[in-house]
Order: sequence, then C-alpha cells, then structure tokens
Amino acid sequence: MTKLSLVTNVFLLLPGLPLLVILAAFLPPGLGTVILVLVITGWAGSARVLRSQALSIRSKDFVAAAVVSGERAGRIMFREILPNMASIVMGTLLACVIYGIGAQAGLEFLGLGDVSTVSWGNNLFWAGNEGALLTGSWWVFVPSGVCIALVAFALALINYAVDEVTNPRLRKIKAPKDTERSAAK
Repeated sequence: MTKLSLVTNVFLLLPGLPLLVILAAFLPPGLGTVILVLVITGWAGSARVLRSQALSIRSKDFVAAAVVSGERAGRIMFREILPNMASIVMGTLLACVIYGIGAQAGLEFLGLGDVSTVSWGNNLFWAGNEGALLTGSWWVFVPSGVCIALVAFALALINYAVDEVTNPRLRKIKAPKDTERSAAK
C-alpha cells in the first residue's frame, strides 16, 4: 500500500461534515477559508474513485499493447487512460462542485462564513436569525433554497449528459431501416 493510499484511507475515516464545521469555526471567515476547508475534507473520496478507475483501465489490453510498443508513461496516461476516464472524471468534478455549493451554503447558514458577503447561505443565515420561518416570511428563504436546488439539479443533468456522450455503453444503437420495416409488418 502506498503512502498516498494510506493518507487517503485516513481522510476517509474522518467524518467529513463535523471536521468541516470544526475547521471552519477555528479558521478566519472568508471565501479562501471555505475553499481550503472543502479541499481538505472532500478530496479523499474522489481520489479513491479516480484511482480505482485508473487501475481498472491500466489492466486493459490496449494499455498493455501501448506499453509493449514502447510508448512513454506520459503518453500512455494522456492518450490511452485519461480519454477512457472522461466520464468518471467529469462526473467526479461535477459531484465535487455540487458538494462544494451545498457545503458552502451550509457553513454560511451556520454562521461560519463571512456574514458581510451576499450569498445564498448568508441569506438563509439571516432568514433564520430574523425568524422568517416563524413569521411566515417564506420569500426570504425560499428563493435561496430553490436556487441551490436548481443549480445542483442543473449540474446533475450536465453530468448525465456528459456520461451519455462519453460512455459508449449508454449510446443507443440505431437499427437499420430494413429491420424497422420488417418489424412493422
């Protein structure tokens, strides 16, 4: 087991959300802090998925053929392995973006972000502090929640579209016209 794999396993054992809240509470508020905390707490799962996919593709025959033909490791990585990982890389990237948006809004909702900036999470924070839910002022918090949900849904649809384009197993095979005519009779 490599050292990086050991570090990844340690980060996977740590509970992400509590660690995220603790780090954000002790570091100075701001966008840089939120980004740093999200990177520290969120990289391990993605690294495990991407490593697993790369190891799976590395054992394929076309990679072995490239090694036997004398191609350099960098060329094999960029010409053979990465194009076959496009779907999983894009899916992982979009999942991390969705996680980042939700975690950032959650941290700011808890008051752990910079309360002087305008964001969806801060809007939810101020709505909670001013008792918008108790007074029935739905127009204060519903738009922010809907925007967060719509952005996450749009990114999930983009992920689905990228997966459908880059994954050959998901492509629909068009039947020849002769087959369609005989099936209609």
